[in-house]
Amino acid sequence: MIKNRALRLFAVLAALLLYINFSAVAVKDNSFTETYPSVACPPTAAGHTSFISLPSSEALLRKSGTSAMTLKAAGSSRITVGQEAVILDSGSTTPLMWKANSGVWAGALTCIAPVTSQWFIGGSADVTSKGSLTILNSGLGRALVNVMVYTESGRATEKVVALKANSFTTLPLSSLAPGSQLLAIHLSPQSGRVNGFLIDERGRGLRALGGDTVNSVVEPTKKIVIPAIPHTAPKGKKALPHSLRIFVPGEIAAEIKAEIAYADGSFAPAGIDGRNIAAGKVVEIPLNLIAPTGKYSLTLTSSQPILAAVKSSTLAKNKSDFTWSTAVQPLEPSSFSVTGLAPLLVFTGEEISIDLQLNSPKGKVKKVEIRGSGVATYLVGEKVRTITILKSSSDTYGAALISSGSGYGFAPLIRGSVLTRTSVPRSDIRVLIP
Repeated sequence: MIKNRALRLFAVLAALLLYINFSAVAVKDNSFTETYPSVACPPTAAGHTSFISLPSSEALLRKSGTSAMTLKAAGSSRITVGQEAVILDSGSTTPLMWKANSGVWAGALTCIAPVTSQWFIGGSADVTSKGSLTILNSGLGRALVNVMVYTESGRATEKVVALKANSFTTLPLSSLAPGSQLLAIHLSPQSGRVNGFLIDERGRGLRALGGDTVNSVVEPTKKIVIPAIPHTAPKGKKALPHSLRIFVPGEIAAEIKAEIAYADGSFAPAGIDGRNIAAGKVVEIPLNLIAPTGKYSLTLTSSQPILAAVKSSTLAKNKSDFTWSTAVQPLEPSSFSVTGLAPLLVFTGEEISIDLQLNSPKGKVKKVEIRGSGVATYLVGEKVRTITILKSSSDTYGAALISSGSGYGFAPLIRGSVLTRTSVPRSDIRVLIP
């Protein structure tokens, strides 16, 4: 009988230990940390100037080219960028950057967090090209980046670029596909925290032909919306021209439908609507806007995934330049730093309904309601530091147009960094029981 009791006691203890161990494994971890990944802004080339708009002087940053990865306070709400890239911890607010070759050209870009794919539709590698592609690795380890270049003749270059930790390299566009006029470039990192930045600068001899930054998109889609196309004209003369660059990255030609929208209506552009675009080659088509000067948007729908951008000859403060307007994603609640920029916000959609909040120094806050159809605009005041999109109608898109004495720039209103959640290990005494 004693022996039976001992056996029963042993069985109970064994079952209890098994229960405890399995319970420890089954414990769910409900603890998370939420953070916004840092965004990256490109370095400044010799002879150029660059500024980054920040939400406050307390925004944290570090630079490339050093072993120190410590973040420091910016010290100002608008900072000058030198010959090193800047990595910013700006939280939920996306910084906008302004670049210029003083008196020659200017451009804008939205600083974004590292992504797994970037497409650039713009640039040239012919004899007029002075442009460049900068690739930044802001991570702690080595990066390998696939660079694929397509031209009007098809696939031109495929190479792998290796980067040390916290470093960048700059490649002249003329070295990627010498002699080519139309470029589409795809960056796809194998490893590292990678951002690419494209500058399309052109000149013939000593004569400057303008320039711009080219903002990237993540992937080809069957619907593309380009929300802010500046249509300008010299006084008493015809409006300046535009061209549409399209690339079909697949193997099947695409049939496209096109619609131009503006504040007073919409129309289908001749020569583009209903056109078939061959696959695998970069194509550029004149975009004729026989319409009053103003701000326009372009919507493309396609039978196949495509990439597209519009190159516009521009006139800002009597300065000739050109601007690349790129595709954007639908608007969502987000904030953007615009210190010192005074951008013109351009929105497009069938029914536009947007609520904005504008923050200025000394705690000043202004609420703005934007309503309209087709295209609606709002000019931000010079003292505004941050714009916040509180609410937006569905299927509505936006971008910022910025002008200065050096030229014109386009910045997409897309979130530079998305909130990420990371699980946090939680200590549990039960896992220590043998």
